[in-house]
Amino acid sequence: MKTAILITLTLITLSANAQNDSTFNKKKDTIKIGNMVIVGDNSISIEGTSSRNKSARQNKRNGVYIKSFSDTLVTINDDTVKVGSMLIVNKKDAEDPHFKTLIKIGDASYGKEKGGELGWIKGDFKKTNISIVKSSKKLKPITTNWWILDLGYANYVDNTPLAAIPNYLMRPLNFVTSNDLKLNNVKSSNVNIWIVQQKASLYKNYLNLKYGVGFEMYNFRFDQPISFSNTAGNNIYLDNVKFRKNKLFVEYLTVPVQLNYQSNPDNDKSFYVSLGVSTGYLIQSHTKQISEERGKKKVNGNFNLNNFKMATIGELGIGSIRLYGSFNTTNLFDKNMTYLDMTPFAIGVRFSKF
Repeated sequence: MKTAILITLTLITLSANAQNDSTFNKKKDTIKIGNMVIVGDNSISIEGTSSRNKSARQNKRNGVYIKSFSDTLVTINDDTVKVGSMLIVNKKDAEDPHFKTLIKIGDASYGKEKGGELGWIKGDFKKTNISIVKSSKKLKPITTNWWILDLGYANYVDNTPLAAIPNYLMRPLNFVTSNDLKLNNVKSSNVNIWIVQQKASLYKNYLNLKYGVGFEMYNFRFDQPISFSNTAGNNIYLDNVKFRKNKLFVEYLTVPVQLNYQSNPDNDKSFYVSLGVSTGYLIQSHTKQISEERGKKKVNGNFNLNNFKMATIGELGIGSIRLYGSFNTTNLFDKNMTYLDMTPFAIGVRFSKF
């Protein structure tokens, strides 16, 4: 145990004096590093004035003696360890024999009872400063996060120009206008699953480039009896059935890229904000309807939807739970196939490590 303590304290001392270490001299029982001297039990050899040699000889009884030219750093013998002004004494040298160990720090002392957990502190701690500092975590230039989940609300903005709507007299009986596509706001949702995201440091982990890949999924629930088909020229029409559930599901494979700022990279619960863009490609779409007349019905198809999407994106929060937002800059539908112009958006909560 004595040897382990010596090695540990020696390493600490070496680190503290690393900037001043200009020489390394080793003799029998003596090691000198810069202005620090470690003397063994059998000999005392310290370069310097006679007063320093005298001090060393007086402390030879301590067994191992570590000294700088300005102050004593560590002394160790079989019963006592001294680090600067802190003294740790074993039970036979303690002030109170009832206690196994006595630790003195400055003008204060701490004792531990034999075989027990009860401790006592006495003395004046006003002259003693004890602090525990948490070391900064090692920050990586690139960090990776797997399987991020978004849960949010979805809707779209109707940008369809009135001039593009066919004349009322020219419309078929089941013709759909943009007003017929209004959503059930409570039941329309956005769920995203990001397979992987990475954050690359641009400036000391305060400013980062964040990117990834994942799936964006929208459930648009309609109030009106809207139906979709794969029939050319009649992809959307007003149905004559009352639906208990009527939704359009679209899913994109999406790549987001954002500029990220974190107020304190060492603290996972610090303020966090990101802003950027995303690009997506439509990988599947279908409708799902439930009614008394037809039961459950599912239709797969493109329905004149736009195969590509672009959006501005952002997130804001503290820690692992944050708010996210996405606003499309492209039409939900193919503008070359229909007059409808709807730009989806989503707002929700993101569960992510960064």
